[in-house]
Amino acid sequence: MVFISPAVFAAKATLNLKDTDIQVFIESVSRITGKTFIIDPRVKNKKVTVISQHEMDEDEIFALFLSVLKVHQFSAVETNGVYKIEQLQAAKQDSVPVYVEGGKRFTGDQLVTRVIKVDNVDVGQLVPLLRTLISTQGHMAQYKPTNVMVIHDTAANLERIVKIIRQIDKESNEEIEVVPLQHASATEIVRILESLEKQSGQSKAPTSNKPRFVADERTNSILLSADSKASLRLKVLIARLDSEISNNGNTNVIYLKYANAEELATLLEGVGESIEKEEGKDNRKSRRGNDKAYSIKAHAETNSLVITAAPDIMRSFESVIAQLDLRRKQVHVEAVIVEISDTKVKELGVQWVTQAGLINFSNSSPSIAQVGGGVIANQGLDAQGSTVTTTAPDGTTTTTTPGSTGGDNGAALAQVLAGTTGALFGFTDDKSWAGLVKALATDIDSNVLSTPFITTLDNEEAVISIGQEIPILTGSTLGGNNANPFQTVERKDVGIKLKITPQINEGDAVRLIIEQEVSSVAGATGTDIAVNKSTIKTAVLANNEQVIVLGGLIDDNIQESAQKVPVLGDLPIIGNLFSSRATTKSKRNLMVFIRPKIISDVAGFEKISSRKYNYMRAQQIDWQQRGISLMPSTESTLLPKWNEELALPPSFEETLKKHDLEMELEKVEENESQD
Repeated sequence: MVFISPAVFAAKATLNLKDTDIQVFIESVSRITGKTFIIDPRVKNKKVTVISQHEMDEDEIFALFLSVLKVHQFSAVETNGVYKIEQLQAAKQDSVPVYVEGGKRFTGDQLVTRVIKVDNVDVGQLVPLLRTLISTQGHMAQYKPTNVMVIHDTAANLERIVKIIRQIDKESNEEIEVVPLQHASATEIVRILESLEKQSGQSKAPTSNKPRFVADERTNSILLSADSKASLRLKVLIARLDSEISNNGNTNVIYLKYANAEELATLLEGVGESIEKEEGKDNRKSRRGNDKAYSIKAHAETNSLVITAAPDIMRSFESVIAQLDLRRKQVHVEAVIVEISDTKVKELGVQWVTQAGLINFSNSSPSIAQVGGGVIANQGLDAQGSTVTTTAPDGTTTTTTPGSTGGDNGAALAQVLAGTTGALFGFTDDKSWAGLVKALATDIDSNVLSTPFITTLDNEEAVISIGQEIPILTGSTLGGNNANPFQTVERKDVGIKLKITPQINEGDAVRLIIEQEVSSVAGATGTDIAVNKSTIKTAVLANNEQVIVLGGLIDDNIQESAQKVPVLGDLPIIGNLFSSRATTKSKRNLMVFIRPKIISDVAGFEKISSRKYNYMRAQQIDWQQRGISLMPSTESTLLPKWNEELALPPSFEETLKKHDLEMELEKVEENESQD
């Protein structure tokens, strides 16, 4: 039933409802207030009861209307003067009006969104406190960059929350002051003040009222935050603690963790000189003569510094030491040296000799002159038994002394043929003429892979050299009357040499100064041995674990040699009997790669070490499984597992004691058996 008295269209009316359908109630309010409503289809099947004994105007009736809707989980949302009546949950996502400071005010149970600026308190602290005051249909959010809160709720509840925020959001009476120190250390004073505050029971006070201290080591000052009363008390206490010590200086022993004491002492001497230059004249006059204001001594045995200085200079030294005495990073550098070569040689030639002369070619070895000299020496054709010397076109000589006419001196011919490769055969009619045919085909392939690696500290030079020392003849001298000859021999390193100096830059980039050398013995020459040598000296910048190529060589070489007798060598087919041809084709590819890895901590070092260690252990296991030839019962040495304790073998004294103990035990057992 609906009772509206005295008249529906009067300025004021008394509204009494009992079990009235909600849509009828909405229609009645629309006629009284003249407002337009759009009703959601889900707004139905609700009975409304309102009991009132006094008259209400239109605004009061509309406020009552909003309250009734809220009781039944509905809301009226205004859009361009038209109200949409819908469920509260749907209204949250609708175009709810936003309250703006100084604009239209909203009252009652109308849903409103409001942005609240907080000036003195962090919104992150307010949101948990106020969230319990929001209705179930409301919502609260924070935006930290501008320190504002966004609240969606009824206008009445919003007013209540805003009043609470205004009471909390008040400017604090705390002041932040910078208290400079002249003699004491800011860090030490802060430690003392914090300890005193805990002992005095100040920790029981609210967090916002507790004094706060921060030490600024750069300026040796204290940042103090407290109310005026506590600030005054603390500044008096700081002034008493910051009193000058009667002694002009103090002595500290500083034990270094990572830096070298002697190197750091030299550096601090320079820092001290700079500090003295910046001192005023009054401070210098207070010292006698040329006395320095400080003394720095390094104790190498304990890797420590003994420093005597005034407090202000001492603080400067301590600050420098704290920044330099750090665990330095290390760099593990792995190099890969790859050399692939292919050499092919083909040689074919015919040489002749007669009593009147010879046809000799220098591109074929041995020459027929060398072989002929060896044959003559072998047959002992020198009837006088004198020395026979044969000289080849390349300058090498063969000297023999036959025993007698018709004798046998095979060593001479063997010496000539010892270094010969390929097929070599000759023919002769004994004394009138002879021929020598040389045929050779050579194919040499090589694939060399070397992977040297080394670990060093940042900015520290490191060298690894793997190879051997070979003797090289550099000179010879004869004594008087050609007696007591002696030779001068120099030893030269041959192998692989890697020299690096790493420098870690910003962003885990590594600058590497590198000297890489690869050398090997090439073979003998006319006077001594030849050494192949490849060297790279460069500076590169690489990222952590980046593989880069340092340099290399790609060499493709073809050599063709043809020697012949004029006219006869040009004849078809027959010309091959009067010529010698040699072709050499060689390819050589050499590349050097490098990869740096930064080691920042113990775990990184252990990871690299364990990988290398386990690789060597795997090689030993492979050897052990294959066994040792000719000694099948012999066990090869095997490293322990990485995770087991790595211990050195027992000393001689420990072994001797163990042996004596075993001997005593054997004697005791023998005595017991005899008894």
